[in-house]
Amino acid sequence: MNSTLKKFALPIGLTLIAASCQDLNVVNPNRPDAARATAQPVTTESFVATSFRTWWPVAGHDDYPAWAFSTMAREMTSGFADFGQLELSSEPRQSWNNSPVNARRQVNEQPWYQLYRTISAANDVVGAIDRGLVIESAARTARAKAMGKFMQGISYGYLGLYFDKAALVDETTKLDTLTGKAPTFVNYKVVTTFGITQLDAAITTANAQPTMTFPVETWLFQALTKDQFVRVANSFAARLLVYSARTREERAAVNWAEVIRRVDAGIQTDFAPAAQPDVFFDDWKRLIARLRTAGRPSDFGRPSYWLVGPSDSTNGWRNWVATPNDSRVAFRITTKDRRIQGPTGPTSVGKYMGYNLNNIFQAARGTYRFSHYFYKRNGVDLTYQTGPQVAMTVTEMDLLKAEALIRLGRAAEAVPLINKSRIANGELPAVTVDGPPNEAGCVPRKENGDCGSLWDALRYEKSIEGAGVNGVVAFFDARGWRTLPEGTPIHFPIPGRELQTLRLPLYTFGGPGGQGSAPARDPERCPVALARCAP
Repeated sequence: MNSTLKKFALPIGLTLIAASCQDLNVVNPNRPDAARATAQPVTTESFVATSFRTWWPVAGHDDYPAWAFSTMAREMTSGFADFGQLELSSEPRQSWNNSPVNARRQVNEQPWYQLYRTISAANDVVGAIDRGLVIESAARTARAKAMGKFMQGISYGYLGLYFDKAALVDETTKLDTLTGKAPTFVNYKVVTTFGITQLDAAITTANAQPTMTFPVETWLFQALTKDQFVRVANSFAARLLVYSARTREERAAVNWAEVIRRVDAGIQTDFAPAAQPDVFFDDWKRLIARLRTAGRPSDFGRPSYWLVGPSDSTNGWRNWVATPNDSRVAFRITTKDRRIQGPTGPTSVGKYMGYNLNNIFQAARGTYRFSHYFYKRNGVDLTYQTGPQVAMTVTEMDLLKAEALIRLGRAAEAVPLINKSRIANGELPAVTVDGPPNEAGCVPRKENGDCGSLWDALRYEKSIEGAGVNGVVAFFDARGWRTLPEGTPIHFPIPGRELQTLRLPLYTFGGPGGQGSAPARDPERCPVALARCAP
């Protein structure tokens, strides 16, 4: 196999690494291979300087796979068929159709191929530098290598979050050894750990330099110093440590002391890359806030009652949960949470969401999908492609640390972290180790209507504050908290297209009693003994 074909095997998936070398040997002299392309220093740098743009859409900031994950998690709800959400959020749940001709196959195809495309670019750059390439200066070369390792880290990390297994290919892999056979796939735990290892390599490379700067126009689309870059890498590592868990048991087994260390070494301000119209934007935010017809905000998808319902001060939430799924209809909440309801009554608009009477979905697709709440915190008008696009918040990190503290038997230390956004943004009374004040209008409430625990308050706070930031984190939380509906796929299989080309059998996950299916929901258990909640 000539080097041109090897260079362009990985960006379209692992399939061609294994298969494209068999009978193809035509050289296109106008298409440079990896060795020639990476012999040009500035060109080589551009591979990693633009790689974040490839990773960004499939990390919860575009339509695939964000809508599938968010609706499976019951964070957002929609009755439209786009982006695989209708099938995957149907109740009762069904298995994922992994056929290579499934019209919605991009749910798992798009992240698979785009993440490997990102990895390919990073591998080329890191490999060239390791072979001695210098990009004008030692400092500039180190920045390119640090960025390459960072992109390897978050790309493999997200492969580990999304898929049951993947193949590990980095700058040290000799592609000739992969041709003519299927690659070796390793399970998601190994893949995620590999991603964290690459993030640590990025941190080490950056810390070896006295200074390092990243411009706002490209790279990570946010001006960063060396120390800020290292903090972003640590926060992504914290995400991977926690969100890779597929079950309640795996989440309990996370190294929570290490999570605290990573959070403490992580971001101190929100990570919010700056949008560029038609170049770099957040289409997930656009669609959850979309308004095409006056009086019908959030006309594509809306906040689910599973998201906003625990804030309800009436019996509406309790009654809705107790109603058989196919008989559920939308209702109006009364709440003290100022993110959902304004100060003048149930129909006044909150800081993040608001009440709107319209039912925008077809009843034939399930009235349980209906919601009278719209989203407005991010993505309104053209804000999805102008200004900062919040991708990771300090609040998310605070609440990961709060979860770690609760699990480590240090609940009192978690209280101020939970109260930060609860008081400042929700204008709610403070929680204590016993939970929110047990009074009329308690927020949050349990599904049976009782006032919630500190554990409930943590999960509620993380859900409300995370809604609309990206479309995938709610799913990762739900599978680890055991709040996914029974039968929901807990991860996706290797895409059918890849399996078919590799001549491997098709397989899938989800559905009642199926392999890789979420067990029956069990939302009331706590990881440790707390008031109003037993382990």
